[in-house]
Amino acid sequence: MRRGAGAVRVREYFYGSPENGALDLALADALSLVCLSGPLRMGELADAMHITPASTTRAVNCLVDKGLVTRSRDDEDQRSIQVEATDAGQARYGQISARIQSGLTLMLSEFSEDEQLQLAEYLERFVASIDKLAQSAGDD
Repeated sequence: MRRGAGAVRVREYFYGSPENGALDLALADALSLVCLSGPLRMGELADAMHITPASTTRAVNCLVDKGLVTRSRDDEDQRSIQVEATDAGQARYGQISARIQSGLTLMLSEFSEDEQLQLAEYLERFVASIDKLAQSAGDD
């Protein structure tokens, strides 16, 4: 499902096509966290995304290159780097959010209200199972 032609088109609809500076899912996640949480230290962003500092640096570098975020020294701790969304980053996040919302509304319109509630319950249980698996894998 993730790699099918339909999935590619939906991903391009949500995050952009290669011709218009598409964001991959990791970059879109990083941008959304920075936009929703305000300026974040690199370590906070890495923790929120559950990725390594090196992966965070690569993601932030890409977002900086696209003009979507800026990096600066933290005023309180000069050793820390803070990441903040630019106006262009906030606008891009707004576009992505609006497209995701309209896409989900369209997809869910095929379900009755009861079916939507049931789907939400199943998805919550599924995510809880993923979290449980991740925690047990970390215990090894």
